[in-house]
Amino acid sequence: MASTFSSRHRPRARSRFSLARFFGWWGRELAAWVPVAWWPPKRPPGRMVWFDVAADALRVQRAKGRTLELVGQISLADGDEADRKIAFDALIAKAGSAPAGLVLPADRVLYKDIELPLAARENLAQVVGFELGRHTPFTADQAYVDFRLLREDLSAQRLAVRIGVVPRSAVDGPLAQLAAYGITPVYAAVRDEIESGGHCFDFLPPHLRPKRGVARLWLSVAMAALTLALFAALLAIPLWQKREVVIALQPIELEARHAAEHVAELRQEQDRLAGEYNFPIERKLVTPARLALIEDVTRLLPDDTWLQELDIHGNELTMQGNTHSSAKLVGLFEASHLMADAHFKAPLVKVLGNEERFQLAAAIPSIDLARAIEAQRKLLEKQPAPHKPRAVRKKRGAKS
Repeated sequence: MASTFSSRHRPRARSRFSLARFFGWWGRELAAWVPVAWWPPKRPPGRMVWFDVAADALRVQRAKGRTLELVGQISLADGDEADRKIAFDALIAKAGSAPAGLVLPADRVLYKDIELPLAARENLAQVVGFELGRHTPFTADQAYVDFRLLREDLSAQRLAVRIGVVPRSAVDGPLAQLAAYGITPVYAAVRDEIESGGHCFDFLPPHLRPKRGVARLWLSVAMAALTLALFAALLAIPLWQKREVVIALQPIELEARHAAEHVAELRQEQDRLAGEYNFPIERKLVTPARLALIEDVTRLLPDDTWLQELDIHGNELTMQGNTHSSAKLVGLFEASHLMADAHFKAPLVKVLGNEERFQLAAAIPSIDLARAIEAQRKLLEKQPAPHKPRAVRKKRGAKS
């Protein structure tokens, strides 16, 4: 009869095992598409009773928010075992019914960040166990280890992993003490991590960690499917509405595009005509008048200098003549506001006595209209306002 019962339920157990493996693989594949930074931190259940087993005392604490509140403690060095069991049961009754957790001392835990190949992600736990001896003073059979994936570098094909290692003696002893009192923890962590609210490493032996039931797995799958369906609807409905709006606005957009293109063509034609019309005026405004240039040359030339030839061609003024002051001619024209870059175009030639024949050229720079207008405005502001003559009032009865 026993063999009949066993053979009847073996296919169901095998199917549950296969289903759990399938959904485990499926969950890992889906998780691979989620960035590591989006993963929620690993945390123990919020409502737990935590046990801190020391050499001489056992403290019972209750999780309250992010802190551990002391419920009470019993001494492991005083009294007999029966009295300690009674005191322990009283503390359990006071703490209430909740999953149990083991608090580990922080000085017994070693943390280290390591890098692994990207291909190790599929069986990361097994790879971390193999690499443990290379990065820590412990082997896989000497310590309990947990890990956290920090980041993925797809370009370098590397994984950054933080591992936490605790010697087995620091966990097995407190577990044996709690097992003697009938307590089986579901989580083993450091106090600082429990109260931090962030990621919490679990150093419980793998065979003691609670397994996820099939019903809970199905519930998670159903919730995930419902979430995906709602998310798809949330994306699809606005897209459909936008599609309808776009279809309705296409004729209006086409008409507006044609009108904008016509306006752009008219603006280009206007700019072209305005440029052609304004070119002579702008050319005249930015070029100094020839009369002003001749006046400036006459003002700058010394009295012992006379010209035989003066030529203005484009943006260059050239002059040729005789002088007794050739050494200071270039400096005089450099001080001009209408000319610049004065220089001799040919070597000086001695004629009679101290007289020399020269040929000098200077550039005629264009006038900066904005600066000229600003200078004119400041000049007008400095001039006093014209005096208005007072009106003479006639007396009454005066004859005109």
